[in-house]
Amino acid sequence: MKIIDLHADIGMDVLKKHQEHIKDVLTTYHLEKLKAGDVFGVNMACFFSGDETLDVAYDMVEALHGEIVTHHDVHLVLDGKFKDDKLNALMSIEGMGFIEADATDFLKWAYEKGVRIGSLCWNDSNALATGISGDPARGLTTFGKRAIQTMNELNMVVDVSHTNEKTFYDILETSKKPIIATHSNARALCHVDRNLTDQQIKAIAQNQGLIGLNAVRKFISDDEAQQNALTLAQHAQYMANLVGYQHLCIGFDFMDFLEPPYGRNAMASDLQDASMSQNFIKALETVGFTKTQIAAIAYQNVIDFFENL
Repeated sequence: MKIIDLHADIGMDVLKKHQEHIKDVLTTYHLEKLKAGDVFGVNMACFFSGDETLDVAYDMVEALHGEIVTHHDVHLVLDGKFKDDKLNALMSIEGMGFIEADATDFLKWAYEKGVRIGSLCWNDSNALATGISGDPARGLTTFGKRAIQTMNELNMVVDVSHTNEKTFYDILETSKKPIIATHSNARALCHVDRNLTDQQIKAIAQNQGLIGLNAVRKFISDDEAQQNALTLAQHAQYMANLVGYQHLCIGFDFMDFLEPPYGRNAMASDLQDASMSQNFIKALETVGFTKTQIAAIAYQNVIDFFENL
């Protein structure tokens, strides 16, 4: 079954390899695995941990945009329309620690370059927002609230996967449009701060948003033997029982192209790169989802979300 994956840090990989004078990174390192896993859409994230400069952010977005728009087999999704005969690429920004004050100019530029999803922070605290490693009492700043308003005006979707709870609820209060947690699981099944509480899951659903199932092993289970596609499908089952399958999608966060301690070993045992994506589809079948429900989680909920923005 075809899949749309709402999170992979491909932008970072593209820039790194360009700096090593390697070109056509999508063809050489990514497209074959995506095709093998029947992934026909992927959100290519430009990842920033919080220490980067604004120039690095410009360089990464430019590098990724250039690879996408010059590739005849890749379609850059700008208007919510996905093509069946191409790899559909969304572009996103993960973390904006390179912004020191007002993000408006950068957001407008990024939107012109094709970015349609953005998160204000990674795990860091910055001029806009507070991630999970920051002060629990600190949320959105004044600049962060202005950034959310600008994103709403641009129709750029806000991603809340790395925010702390204060920032999460500040974003819900500020945003006038649906939000996405592109790569987060259920905290009730794996108690880590990166996963969502039941209250957060319900709040996203009430906001008409989406939650992407994350295949990073430490967000699936504390038990190494259970860090697999089947347990991830149980996260999907748990959240579907809370709010309905209509609010679920996939955000695997594959990182096989990164150096340790990340890479393949950071992923579920049977979801280590995009070529193994169909193992999750089989796991959804195993836990009892119907074909219609699986199709919704695999791709249709994402298509519906972006078409209705």
